Amino acid sequence: MKSLSLFAAIVLIGAFSLEAADSRSAEPAPTFRTGVVVTPKNFPDHTANDVADMFRLNAELGSFSVIRVPWSDPNRMTAIRVMMDLANQYNLAAVIELSPFKADELKAARLDPPREVTGAGGRVSFTNPAVAEPFIKMALEVAELKPPYLAVATDVNLLYQSDPGEYDAFATVYRNLYERIKKVSPGTKVFATFQWDAMQRRDAKANREVIEKLRSQMDLLAFSSDPFKLFESQGPSAIPPDYYDRIAAYGSGREEIFVELNWPSDGGSGEANQVAFIRNLPRLMARLKPAMVAWTFLHDVKVFVFTARNGLIGANGKQKPAFDAFRDLGGAKSSGAIAAASVPGKERVKQTPDRYAIYTARLDGSDFKILFSRPDREMTHARVSPDGTRVVITGYNKRGKDGFANEDAGYESTEIMILNLDGTGLETIIPPKPGVIAANGDWTPDGKSIFFVSTDNAQRSPEIRQIDLATRNITRVPTPPGLMASDPHRMGNQMVFPVKAAGKEADALWVMNADGSAARQVTRPPRSSSSDGLYGDFDPKLSPDGTKLTFMRIDGGTTWRVMVLDLKSGKETLLSPSNVMQWLPTWSGDGKLLLYTHVDAKNLKDTGLWTMTPEGTDRKKVPLPPGYFFNHGTIFAADKSSPTARIIFSGSPKPWLKSP
Repeated sequence: MKSLSLFAAIVLIGAFSLEAADSRSAEPAPTFRTGVVVTPKNFPDHTANDVADMFRLNAELGSFSVIRVPWSDPNRMTAIRVMMDLANQYNLAAVIELSPFKADELKAARLDPPREVTGAGGRVSFTNPAVAEPFIKMALEVAELKPPYLAVATDVNLLYQSDPGEYDAFATVYRNLYERIKKVSPGTKVFATFQWDAMQRRDAKANREVIEKLRSQMDLLAFSSDPFKLFESQGPSAIPPDYYDRIAAYGSGREEIFVELNWPSDGGSGEANQVAFIRNLPRLMARLKPAMVAWTFLHDVKVFVFTARNGLIGANGKQKPAFDAFRDLGGAKSSGAIAAASVPGKERVKQTPDRYAIYTARLDGSDFKILFSRPDREMTHARVSPDGTRVVITGYNKRGKDGFANEDAGYESTEIMILNLDGTGLETIIPPKPGVIAANGDWTPDGKSIFFVSTDNAQRSPEIRQIDLATRNITRVPTPPGLMASDPHRMGNQMVFPVKAAGKEADALWVMNADGSAARQVTRPPRSSSSDGLYGDFDPKLSPDGTKLTFMRIDGGTTWRVMVLDLKSGKETLLSPSNVMQWLPTWSGDGKLLLYTHVDAKNLKDTGLWTMTPEGTDRKKVPLPPGYFFNHGTIFAADKSSPTARIIFSGSPKPWLKSP
């Protein structure tokens, strides 16, 4: 993940021989939430795992993540999407900070657009539409992700110090952008940050004038502070007791106050001074009572031959004493360090049209509804509970080159969610882990547990696991030693699953009792080529009476076929014509119908969900709205095969699938 140069604008800080200070006398209890400006271990030579791990560490320190991204970063949107997802995985509120300026210490700042903007020619100024419009477009694109907090710019008063006219131009852009962001994402708190230490060199009236230009369109009053720049020689003990109290004079008394700060660990007494500054924060913030306090940064950052040692952790991953000191401040911590499941609530999930959704309808096409929609992360494998009240869903989090997380981008970092069929009670029961698969969940017959595919082991080998929904205890479902099992389905006491073949063999299906006994291989699919690709049998489903299997078979290429197997006789029946693709068959509750996905490249308007009998007769397309690709369909078991039987399925808008 070296290309995510989101921390490239970090200011270099250097100092030596700071004087230790003792501020450990009785301290008022902090009332603010805590977080950090996230930076990875080993930056700029960090890995994807380093990026993921910084959110785990962030969750130990507070309840929100500050994700700061320079406008000049060519990978800015990918970086924001990836890190918002990681923050969400740890139940951390994402504070996105856009940084369109490059600062010169506490003296000044200048506009720093990306190359595609500067290369267009003209004056580099927000008065130039060729500069302002790309920035507005980028900010609105971020707003589409609906972050809880969005800073449109940072340390904006430094721009005023160097160019008051350019600051006025920025203020005009900001005020217009605020209104447009609120239309896109009404719940996002929008603001800009001011550099507090630089304001100490100007009179209060001048500072107030700078703030007032944005005041009416700020949901937070936010400041960054690096007091080391003013108190380097004396140490943190020299910071006046009312240093941060003065911020209150610039507030209206109505908005929340957010403060980002740091003290570096340079020099022989640097680590001690860093700890002393942190331990003094409850006292320094006692009268101001900010809502949020963030530390800048999580890890030290190497910039060229220098290292900015502002972090709570060294660049090599070694925690400093300041890490424990900041964690001990007592602010609210994230509830979601990855082992914890999300808590179900009464709020409904989003149920309006979007890129990805889970839908319900009836076999006759009526009663078409959105159950759960998301703008950028696909959801599949929706399976209804035996009592018909809940659904289990696989959610995707690994993003492809287009910035979207879906099945095509891979199963790594998937999660298992459950949801009430009225759209309430969304809960992640198996949270995502980087590089780990947790997918294809389904219900045990009593509805008390979910079984699923997991690679959460040292070998990253697929296995079947089961989670008890009452106790959250997770156990491995026993399968014969050495088998790589996936895609399980259970009916009564029987379970069926595909096994990943070794070498040049094809994947085959196995059936066993739910306790792992009586395991046996039931299919031996042919493999006609040694070329790379998929070969074998996948996604099997047991019939309601347990006597048959339906599954999909492929022999290389992309041509999937629907099959039915009689378990007693071993007879296989091919149900798909040779000129189409058909996959993911499932049974109706009475075993009289199969629901499956149909694609004919020569007749795309017929793409969709279809039904047929287990003998391959009476083929009908489910008459759902055109212009969508529907997949992963299942019939509600209790509704049997009636034309009004309910179905649940995933889908995405595809305008090219509309009938001509």
